[in-house]
Amino acid sequence: MDSCPPLNVLVVDDHDIVRLGVRQVLSALDRPCVVREAASVRDALEALRAAPVDLVMLDLGLGDEFGLAALPRLREEAPAARILVLSSMPEGMYAERCLRAGADGFVAKAALSATLLDAVRGVLAGRIWVSADQRDALLRRATGRPASDGPGRPELSVRELEILRLVAAGRSTREIAEQLNRSVKTVETHKQSLKIKLDAETPAMLVRKAIAYLDEGA
Repeated sequence: MDSCPPLNVLVVDDHDIVRLGVRQVLSALDRPCVVREAASVRDALEALRAAPVDLVMLDLGLGDEFGLAALPRLREEAPAARILVLSSMPEGMYAERCLRAGADGFVAKAALSATLLDAVRGVLAGRIWVSADQRDALLRRATGRPASDGPGRPELSVRELEILRLVAAGRSTREIAEQLNRSVKTVETHKQSLKIKLDAETPAMLVRKAIAYLDEGA
């Protein structure tokens, strides 16, 4: 029987137990895996520079970092790798944005291990992987057909989503600016745009609307 070359995988997640669980799931693949780990975007970029990989498995919520914003950098650093987002964040809100940013698939952390294996095999075979429900939603948007669940919510950019997530977490404008390495003025401009899009008249209302917006996508 022909031996299959090992699959080189980089698991990017800030929770040790999740990385351990992913290792366990990957052990069920029909080929050996060499798994490296990273707990942050910076560690992931360093790992990719150190050695090439076939597959990157990326969480979006990396502590105070936002994996979606890092996807273009990861894609640039590893253009030949397949990138599979493995996240507890709502697929309906983030899957399409992840695909646009360079990912090859999105699978929920709550998915069965068999589903995760199918997703891994799918992206390694060159396919785009999302759930059946999300695939239907993507096809509806691509063909200009209305969604079955009524009017959609305001469309937010990746940066707006990143700031909205931090607003919902109770971060101040200055804290957001420091974390994202942006000026206070830039963050204030984004927050003003979010107030308009979410119809929030006050900072307190923006926090409530931010939490509601993120919860609705779950």
